[in-house]
Amino acid sequence: MKAVNPTASWPLSYRIVGDNPALAREFSVLLTSCGFLPISGEHARITIVLLPTGELASSQSESETIVEWRGLSLRKKAEQISFSYRSWEMELDLPTLTFRCSGPEPDPSDCLNFREFFLLTPLLYMMHRLGYFELHAAACAYQESGYLLLGPSGSGKTTAMLSLIASGWSYLSDDAMVVSADPEGGIAARALRRSFSLKPDHLERFPGLARYATESVARTNKKRLDPRQVWPGQYAPVAHPRFIVACKVVDEDTTRIRPISRAESLARLVGSTPWLMFDRATAPAHLEIFRSLAATCCSFELSAGRDLFRNRDRIASLIDPEVLLEEWLSINREAAWA
Repeated sequence: MKAVNPTASWPLSYRIVGDNPALAREFSVLLTSCGFLPISGEHARITIVLLPTGELASSQSESETIVEWRGLSLRKKAEQISFSYRSWEMELDLPTLTFRCSGPEPDPSDCLNFREFFLLTPLLYMMHRLGYFELHAAACAYQESGYLLLGPSGSGKTTAMLSLIASGWSYLSDDAMVVSADPEGGIAARALRRSFSLKPDHLERFPGLARYATESVARTNKKRLDPRQVWPGQYAPVAHPRFIVACKVVDEDTTRIRPISRAESLARLVGSTPWLMFDRATAPAHLEIFRSLAATCCSFELSAGRDLFRNRDRIASLIDPEVLLEEWLSINREAAWA
């Protein structure tokens, strides 16, 4: 099975109806960034209905609260899940995959947070029912091998991705993925967000990217970059992971890489998904996808030392598929003889 399918995209399409240009714009930006396809007719898989401010409040009053977090409230009533955030209300009808949303135009300085916190949360709930589950990870591919790079913010995922792209690797995302069961029996990974979040030091090391990084991320010093503007031929819509690399930055001169067990790999996957237990109805299926990844991928921990930042070509040689596979087989041969 190939790691990259250059023609595949999301098998999801959407249409927007209703007269609220500001909310229509924000939905379109989010769904386009995820790779969903807009369709004008009734054959769209997802329907988004935009309503006047306040129209949804009464229909949500009898719902049972299931989550409250950072000002976001989630409530459930039969097959409808309601979402409230500040002045905005949204209702997701699961049987029909229909969203109904009302609220004012977001402040320009808060549009990114509005899209990726409020609008994305209902979208994830809907995607869970279709078998797509989020994972905070970067993803790339080289030759026939797909990679998932795990780690919290600041662990070096974006730095690694930029260095690998410069070495000719294909990319999916630098920190937002969705994984699902593939019809052929494997696991498919897709970018949930295709833009990269770049810190000032990324732009210093890769100065040619500065003119493309135009959107500021609120309350951070990061800038957003759509890498397809710079490397359109290296974008991979879908990859099938063969390797999992858990990243961390260490105060050492030399980078080290070591194999980790399936149990440790599974723990890293679960730890990279803070929303995992918020949707209890689909949590078992979400965990099963992670178990399959941990069981079928060769997993490693990468401790990134200063040499990795001085020489951006080094990471490509460290995690070359032949190098990792030989290391993995060597460890397993030693275990078999023990």
